[in-house]
Amino acid sequence: MITVRDLHKSFGSKKALDGLSLEVQPGRIFGLIGPNGAGKTTTIRILAGLLRPDRGETRLNGAGPDQPLNLRRTTGALIEQPGLYHRLTLLEYLTFFARLYDLGREQTRGRIRFLLALLELETHRDEKLQGFSLGMKQKVALARILLHDPPILLLDEPTAGLDPLISKKVRDYLLGGGDRCRKTVLVSTHHLDEASRVCDEIAILHQGRLLERGTWEELRLRHTGQGRVSIRLIELREEYARVLEGTQGLRDLQIDLARQTLTYLTDDTARTNPEVVSRLAGAGAPVLSVTVDGGTLEEAYLKLIGSRG
Repeated sequence: MITVRDLHKSFGSKKALDGLSLEVQPGRIFGLIGPNGAGKTTTIRILAGLLRPDRGETRLNGAGPDQPLNLRRTTGALIEQPGLYHRLTLLEYLTFFARLYDLGREQTRGRIRFLLALLELETHRDEKLQGFSLGMKQKVALARILLHDPPILLLDEPTAGLDPLISKKVRDYLLGGGDRCRKTVLVSTHHLDEASRVCDEIAILHQGRLLERGTWEELRLRHTGQGRVSIRLIELREEYARVLEGTQGLRDLQIDLARQTLTYLTDDTARTNPEVVSRLAGAGAPVLSVTVDGGTLEEAYLKLIGSRG
C-alpha cells in the first residue's frame, strides 16, 4: 500500500505540494495526471526518498523515509532524467545494481537476460552507457528499477522517449497482464488515453492539490456529458433496431440507412456497448466499427483544470 497524508513541499516561494493526501491499495494501478507544475514529479520523488517534504507523512508497505533500506528493497522508482554511470557498460551497470540488491549470481543472470530481451537491448550489453540515446537511457533506467522485481513501482512518465513499439511492450509489462495482479503502481503520465485504459484509479492534481480522484468511469460520469455511440455496419437493416430494444442504458437510438450507421446515447459505455455489439452479432449484423463521441477522460480533465484558470 502507498499512503500520502497532508504532504507539503515548497521550493522558495513556489508551493509544489499543498496538503496532498491519497492512498493506493495493494495490487492497484493509480495514475497521477495534471498540468506541468501540478506536483506529480515532486510526489514521486518524495515517496522514493529523493526529497524531504516540509510537512506530512508517507508510507510504502508500512515503511517511511526513516527506513531507507526497506524502501529500496520493496520499491522501484523511475524518475525524470535518471542518472546513469556513463563509464560502465550496460552489463556492468546492471550487474553492479544487482549486487546492491543482494541478488545471487544465477538470479542476476536470469533477470538481466529477461530485461534485456524485454527492452531489446541484448546487442548493446557490452557498450558503454555514455553513447546511448535518450530512449536507450530510459530503457536502461527501466531495467535497473525492475532488477529486484519490487512489489511497488513509482513511475514518472515511464514511456517518455521510447519508440512506439517498445513503449507498448513496456506498458503491457508494467501496467497489464500478470504484473498487474501483483504490483502496486503509482504512475504519472501526460497520456490521458493511456491513463484511462490501464489505471484502476486516477487522481487529477492542480497546483499541488488533489482536485478529483476515482475510476475513469466515475470521473466521466461526474464531469462529462453523456456519450453518443456510433456503430457502422456493412449492411444496416431497420430490423436491427428491434434487436436492441430493452438494452440497459441505451436511449435515443437513431438509424441512418444512407451511411449504414446506427447511433445512440448512453451514460455507461463500458456496460452498454458490449451488450449492443453482442446483440447485433447474434442477429447476424456485420459490425465494422464502434466509436464514442464525448465522455472522454480528456473532456473531464479539461473541464476540471479549465475551471481553475
